[in-house]
Amino acid sequence: MDKQITDRRIRKTKKLLREALTELMSEKKLENITIKDLTGKADLNRGTFYLHYRDIYDLLEQSEDGVLEEINIIMSKFDSSALIEFNLKNDPFPPLVELLEYFADNMNFCETLMGPKGNISFLERLTAILKKEYTKWVEIYGKKNDMIFNEYFIDYSQFGFIGIIKKWFDSNMETPSKELAVIILKMLFNGLNY
Repeated sequence: MDKQITDRRIRKTKKLLREALTELMSEKKLENITIKDLTGKADLNRGTFYLHYRDIYDLLEQSEDGVLEEINIIMSKFDSSALIEFNLKNDPFPPLVELLEYFADNMNFCETLMGPKGNISFLERLTAILKKEYTKWVEIYGKKNDMIFNEYFIDYSQFGFIGIIKKWFDSNMETPSKELAVIILKMLFNGLNY
């Protein structure tokens, strides 16, 4: 069988399992979800599940890893020195738009993980990625002689970004991603210029 067809099938199977897990996590706690529940929801057999994952926790971990890896790849495209130019022109910063669109494409999974039945380790790992980027921004644009302000600003910004994403999800992503990218930059630079 063609490797490309096999890879596509594997991706489709993993996507079905992740979507089923997402649905079930919105209904009940992770520890109460069984393989039978999961495979029934995904309309797959148990053997197919075990071809790819050891257990539900492995599925969750691999799914989280995939999402966080993609977020990290997108954020590696951020050029901190270009941010001010886009902010001054009121233009959406393309990597930020890409990041928002990635969140939109993965809304159900991300919203579930960030919600009350989600996984705290996902949020911790996401904030670590955001903190790394905000730290770079503060090194360029932050207050040169006010390390305390800068440290609080980094934490405020990373948790604020997550709050914005949650609000955006709650509003069913009513604000277009390009418009939201401009708003986020305005908030970032207004905060730094306080």
